[in-house]
Formats: sequence, structure tokens, C-alpha cells
Amino acid sequence: MDETSESKPARDAVSVAHDVGLIGALRDSSLQRFIGATLMWGTGHQLVTVAQGYLLFEMTGSTLWLAALGAAIGVPNIIVAVLGGMLADRVSRTRLLMVGSTIAGLPMLAIAVLYAADALEPWHLLVAGAAQGSALALDWIARLSLLPDIVPKNTLARAIPIDQSVFNGARVIAPLAGGFVLGSFGPSAAYALTAGLFGLAIGVYSTFRPHTHMQATRHAGIVEDVKEVGRVLRGNTILRLNLLFTAVNALMLGGLIFIIPAFAKDIFGTEETGLGYLFTAVGLGAVAGALTMSGTGGVRRAGPALLLTDFLFGGFVIAWAFSSTMSAALPIAFVLGYFNAVHISLGIAVIQVNVPAEVRGRVLGAYELAWSGFPLGGLVSGSLAAAFGLRNSLTILAIGLIVFTLVVSAVSVQFRQLRIEGDQATGFAA
Repeated sequence: MDETSESKPARDAVSVAHDVGLIGALRDSSLQRFIGATLMWGTGHQLVTVAQGYLLFEMTGSTLWLAALGAAIGVPNIIVAVLGGMLADRVSRTRLLMVGSTIAGLPMLAIAVLYAADALEPWHLLVAGAAQGSALALDWIARLSLLPDIVPKNTLARAIPIDQSVFNGARVIAPLAGGFVLGSFGPSAAYALTAGLFGLAIGVYSTFRPHTHMQATRHAGIVEDVKEVGRVLRGNTILRLNLLFTAVNALMLGGLIFIIPAFAKDIFGTEETGLGYLFTAVGLGAVAGALTMSGTGGVRRAGPALLLTDFLFGGFVIAWAFSSTMSAALPIAFVLGYFNAVHISLGIAVIQVNVPAEVRGRVLGAYELAWSGFPLGGLVSGSLAAAFGLRNSLTILAIGLIVFTLVVSAVSVQFRQLRIEGDQATGFAA
């Protein structure tokens, strides 16, 4: 296959179809169904994030168990990311979404039953975490691979941040709902609600009617599939850097999210409701960031924006780590969500627009592999917290993110010059 015909690294920009605007994109029924499923799926996974860490820390009182949860989610996430990218280029991406929601939903239903029967053990949550990590990898790869096949080409530039806005909206809804359900009805009800949301998402997936489909092509095997992705990445410096940025950013974000339950309990002295407020503040900021991207159509100087948002994200993580009251922590959490959402939307746009359709699933498998840094961030922050304390654990991670960003800014002229011009997508040079 000659993938260079669509992704020559020597070009400065890639043209896309005429932008229909935000309202025009939202009128598209296929996008409406897609983001409806995103809301259900995203709320389900965010409910798991809220409930898992809180319940495990309440049962054990140990940040090392939180580290173990991060590992339980992260290791299967890495394995499935490699396999899921290949599957997304071979089988129906809609079917993969249904499989992913099934893998995520059934263990959550089992946790609900075990808790109600007073038979739940900490290791059960680790097993459920492994299922969640596997499902997350499969879902993200299938979703991002499928989106360009679901929406018209002239809607795609807006559809990416719109979908991100809805997903981040789930980060607002889930903590509020999760905190309320956990506090009022207990973990069993929270996990049952999560399983139900995954079931609803499967129902919406069954209504998807992609307007384009993968061509039936011969695959030379797993080794050749991996080599083909390697060829795409070798010919594309910015894409490689974007994946590195994703991995480092995900490590920091995961370190923050997984350690929040311990901060809520030990630093801020709050329970389920306060934990929900902290997650909601991050989610509200993420919604605002994603809406900024969808409303404006993107950021003209994408490279500097990616660098600046990561630098600011790291700086505000340090500020958040040393806040001592909820009144100080909540607005900083909002800012953290904002800058992180802008960074993620720009990173996804680089991949969606500049990767050939026939290898999109495998490249997004590499992207999801980079996002494996998110649950592994829980492993790192939990381990660092056990050794150096909660505040210092996040500070160490944030300093690493800032140093990495400064190094990329100093050595890569191409990244600094990465731009989005008018109706042109993110473009780059080799």
C-alpha cells in the first residue's frame, strides 16, 4: 500500500472540506447519535473512575492499593491497544464498540451484586479494573477510527471537538451523579447504574449507519501490520512527537485523577459529595476547553498551543497539590480541566486529519497505547505518594511534564511552527 499519497510529510498543510460551522455540524443526525452514545459511554466510565478509587481507598486506606488499581487498568490497556488497532482495520468498528461496552459493563454488574451480598474484596475491584482497562482501549480505538466514517467530511473538523465536549460533559455529570448515588444509595447502586449506561450505549451503537466502509483488503499478518504503522510514524515527525506528548500528558492526568480520592479524604477532609465536586470541577473545565475548540474551529497556531497548554497544565497541578482547602482546590481543578481538554482536542485533530483511512485503526492503536499512561499514572502517583507523600507525588510528576514540554519546545522547530489556517487542518513538515 502506498500510504504516502495521503500523508506526505513534506507538505505544510492538508486541506479539508468546507467547514459547515458549529450549528451545521450539530444538525447532522449521524453526529447526534454518535455524541448520544458518547454521553452514555463516557458517563459510565467516569462513574467507574469516581467509584473505584473511592471504594478501594475506603476499604483499604492505602495509596498502594490505588497504585495497584492503576496497574490493573494500565497493563491490559497496553495489551489491548496493540491488538485493538489491528482489529479496527479488520472488522466492524461498530461491533468493536458493542464488545467494548459489554466487557466494561458485565464486571460492574458483578461488583454491584458482590457488594450487595457483602462479599466484595479489594481484589475484585482490581479484576474489574482490568476489564475496564481492556474496554477503554478497545472503545477509544474503535470510536476515533469510526468517527470519520459516521459524519460527513465537511462536519469532521467540528465533530471532533463536539464529541470531546460531550465526553467532557460526562465528566461533569458522572461525579455529581456518582457522589449523590454513592452517598445516598451506596456503591451497589452506583455500579448497577454504570452497567445500565453501558447497556444503553450498546443500543445506540446498533443504530449507527456509517456512510463509508473499510475496503476489504488483504492483511499480511500482525508483524506486517505493525511494520506498516511504523512506516507511517517514521515518515511523520510531528505525529511521533504528538504520541510522546500524549503519553506524558496522560501519565500526569492519570496521576492526578487516581490520587484525588486520597486528597479528598486526607487533605481536604471531605467525603463522597466533596469528591464529586472535585471531579466535577475538572469536568467543567474540560467542557469549557472543548467548547472553546468546537466554537472557534480550533487554534491557529496549534504547535505553540500544544506546548503552552501542557506547560500551564503542569504548573497548575503543582498549585493544586499545595492547595489546602476545597475553596482553593475547586477553581484550580477547573483550570486543569480546561487546558488539558484543549491539548487533547488538538492532539486528536492531528491524527484524525493526517492519517490514511486504511491504517487509521492501527495508528489510533498507537495513540491509545500512548494513553495507557493514564492508568499507569495512577500506579506512579500512588507509589510516589506512599514514599514521599500526596503533595510531593503530584509535584514530581508535574515537574517531569514541564521539563519534557520545555525540551520539545527547544529542540523541535517543526512543532513550534505547527499551524491551523482557516479551513485547513493541522499541517506539518517532516
